[in-house]
Amino acid sequence: MRKRRAIVIMFALNVFFFYGWPHSASPVSTIEDCSCVAPTGSSSVSVSCQEGCIVFCASNDCYAECSGSYKFLGNEITFELRNGTYPQLVTELARLSGRSLAFSPTKPTTTFNVGFKRALLWDALESLSDRGRLHVAGQDFERFRSLRKLLLSNDRISFGVRNTPVNTFVNDMAGLTGLRLRITAGKPTATVNMQLEDVTFDEILLKASDQTGAKIEEQRVP
Repeated sequence: MRKRRAIVIMFALNVFFFYGWPHSASPVSTIEDCSCVAPTGSSSVSVSCQEGCIVFCASNDCYAECSGSYKFLGNEITFELRNGTYPQLVTELARLSGRSLAFSPTKPTTTFNVGFKRALLWDALESLSDRGRLHVAGQDFERFRSLRKLLLSNDRISFGVRNTPVNTFVNDMAGLTGLRLRITAGKPTATVNMQLEDVTFDEILLKASDQTGAKIEEQRVP
């Protein structure tokens, strides 16, 4: 009887160590949905993201991304390329941006010298786009240029942002516009949730500031 009991206990221990401690249920990520419709009704867009989303709709076009996706455009870069080729330049810019790049140059066999010192990544991508067809993370770079032009022109658009820390929101807006936007007061982690119609870029910043209590200012370049 004792021998049988010992066998049963050993079997139970083996099962315990094989399966380990019971695992607690892993937290479920919240999916955020953003959508908007162009003022003319000619186009619409929607996107689902795990950590916030952002959408813009102008009169004839719409744009959607997960929050934080535009910040890289405002990153500073420094590098130099001597007797370089376009494949070398694209490889370096892809490394610095952390994004996949695809480029079809107008003059493929061109060699050149190029250097950037504390320049914005946007400027390098724009320079490349002027010399051919550039896609960034699968998107035509011309769409980024169109969105920048739209925001800086202060045209009225439809706009939405969900569950996004205000510092992430400001970094996205700075990357898109090239403006040196900074949070100078308030809580940078306060969450932005807005769905706005017929607003300008300046009004978007003002409403985000009012909602979160964060003071958003443009710092001039010395």
